[in-house]
Amino acid sequence: MSELQRLTERVGEVLSRSVAIDDPNMRLLAYSPHYGAVDEQRLASILKRQANDEAIAWARANGAHTATTSFRLPPRDEYGMLGRLCVPICYQGRRLGVLWIIDPDESLDSGQIAAAEQAADDAASVLFRDSLLNDLERAKEREFLRDLIDSDASLHRHAIVGLTEDSLFDVARPVTAMVLDSTRAATGLGDAEAADMALSDVRRVLQTRRSLGLVRPDHAVLLVAHDSRTEAVTWALRFMAAYERLASLEGEELGRVGIGASVGNIEQAHDSYRQAHQAVRIGRMLGLSGVIEWAELGIYRLLAELDIDALGSGAFHPALKRIDDNDQTGRLLLTLERYLDFAGDAKSTAESLYIHRATLYHRLAKIESIGGVDLRKGLDRLDLHLGLKLGHLSGYYLPNAEPSSETDEMPTIPVRDT
Repeated sequence: MSELQRLTERVGEVLSRSVAIDDPNMRLLAYSPHYGAVDEQRLASILKRQANDEAIAWARANGAHTATTSFRLPPRDEYGMLGRLCVPICYQGRRLGVLWIIDPDESLDSGQIAAAEQAADDAASVLFRDSLLNDLERAKEREFLRDLIDSDASLHRHAIVGLTEDSLFDVARPVTAMVLDSTRAATGLGDAEAADMALSDVRRVLQTRRSLGLVRPDHAVLLVAHDSRTEAVTWALRFMAAYERLASLEGEELGRVGIGASVGNIEQAHDSYRQAHQAVRIGRMLGLSGVIEWAELGIYRLLAELDIDALGSGAFHPALKRIDDNDQTGRLLLTLERYLDFAGDAKSTAESLYIHRATLYHRLAKIESIGGVDLRKGLDRLDLHLGLKLGHLSGYYLPNAEPSSETDEMPTIPVRDT
């Protein structure tokens, strides 16, 4: 039992109240046995190791994140939340957490409140000492992870030796790298604070010695030792969800996490990281969100290895520019790409565009006429297809996910199987 847990249980016993200690982000650190009244929020916090979002919002609205002296948090019936005494835990002006005592009838007297405040001071000393040790350990982890994902093989060996000697990571298991895109669409800047908090959130529920983390200016890296690929994807989803919540993403701005290949040898962790980082880069260019697996990116895996920034417009089939210049709606390029994606299957292409096959044939004829190409020729189709995919990555031809609402020269009618 940790010193903080012993302190929490002692306070609960002395006051005959249910006591809990959270960190500054309302993540549960320690809690006492139940005494007297217990509410839904306490049970949820113990179950999830973190307060519910509505409880966090209510506590912040009442000053829990800025208070420097004890105060009472009012009850909130619709949240299933009883009244509490809130005692900030601070050390030399640094906020380290909050001590909560359920007190629905406000029966704690001045002497008991003084005892709670003394307990908060004791907890501050414990947390400050632990934070120094944790900071030192995390600094080592960050240094070793930087070496692992570097391209220099000699740094990999140095990192593995260090991780093994300090018992910081299980080097015998398969590992997968995950990269969280922390770039905010509105500003173009990385939200390092939210990324760091999300990294801490997911790592605290992983088994000991099963993860390493690192925050960089525009992304965060999570390296996980795991038993299955499904397990790795589960952690990636949690990583993304934590960032979306902590960064308060809303509207069309959603989280994005890239996953590299699982590698059986930790010396190959840099390969998995590079792939995860590329997956995020590709996802950003294509407007993809959610979990993006490198293994599922198809031709983009190969195209991403090219020096995309060095490509000029002359690298693409000239038909693409001619079609683009003569198609204000983007409908023709969309049709062409769908047709090539479906390997020339007219029925599947028409269904995906919600048009009749006659309309599809009309568009394809127009594409051939404007572009000066023959879609019956395999090399023309390959050149155009690769050009469109490269165009997405380079920004020349942005992907159009939806068919245009404007009408064609030929009427569009529902497709029915005949």
